[in-house]
Amino acid sequence: MNNPYGKTAAHRAEIERYVGEVEPLLRRTASLELDGRRPVEELADIVERLLAPTS
Repeated sequence: MNNPYGKTAAHRAEIERYVGEVEPLLRRTASLELDGRRPVEELADIVERLLAPTS
């Protein structure tokens, strides 16, 4: 990839700060959290179920 973000010490410090400060805020207000470490097929199944009409 050609994305330079995250390659410098300053960027990595910024990312670490975001994870410590911003991520908890997002988690507190989220109604759903998907774990991107899960297999893609599993995540796709979850998203598909969420988008399916309810009866």
